[in-house]
Amino acid sequence: MPDKLHSLKHIKFLTEVGLLEARPIRHGLNNHSYHVITEQGHYFVRLNAVIAGVDRHREAQVLDLIEPLNISPKVILNDTEQNVLITQWHRGNRWQNQDFNRPSLVRKLAQQLKSFHAIPCPQTAVFKHSRLDHRLLGYADNQKDNIKKHINRHIDKLDEMGFWQANQSLTHFDLNPRNIIGRQPPMLVDWEFAGIGHPLIDWLIIEYESAQSLDHYYRHYDDNNWLPPLRALIQIMMQIWAK
Repeated sequence: MPDKLHSLKHIKFLTEVGLLEARPIRHGLNNHSYHVITEQGHYFVRLNAVIAGVDRHREAQVLDLIEPLNISPKVILNDTEQNVLITQWHRGNRWQNQDFNRPSLVRKLAQQLKSFHAIPCPQTAVFKHSRLDHRLLGYADNQKDNIKKHINRHIDKLDEMGFWQANQSLTHFDLNPRNIIGRQPPMLVDWEFAGIGHPLIDWLIIEYESAQSLDHYYRHYDDNNWLPPLRALIQIMMQIWAK
């Protein structure tokens, strides 16, 4: 086995359930993830990488918060010291852009989002630092001056409009089609960027990633014409992440 695959043999849980095969999952951009087949069933295993903006202890708290909702595969092991996450394997196809053109599917997705957006985030430092404006100000340090100016202008505008004060909800921050699996109902995966935010943020990211118009599902969250500057910030963030 290559080094990463070889390391799976040293995970106690996998030896206990009888590791048979590990199939690399190629869609991830940073971590090393596997579909692991054992004598006792199938599992998803992620060997964590160090990623800017990701706090594994915050992710662990998020996974605990959403566990009662059954919107994400059940966590079997989350070892933040050894940087290993194991969940049940969820069978199903990842969403494609055309799935967002099917109202019946998007309504099911909207129900999943509504359930976790209703969770108030803990008011601890690790969550406060995850807010979109804090993330973008951190990213701005490595950007050209014109991008820094755009980031600061939109952040200040949203501050004047009271948007940041309204950021109280658990927010996924990375709901691209690859992180939405199945349809009955859709399961949401990859919560490593999750933190404190607002429902509009997740919907605008979904809209950007799917290249579909979805404003019917989120306009009611816009209490003070927040959408123009917020959409501009989301576009900047997605362009930074794409580099």
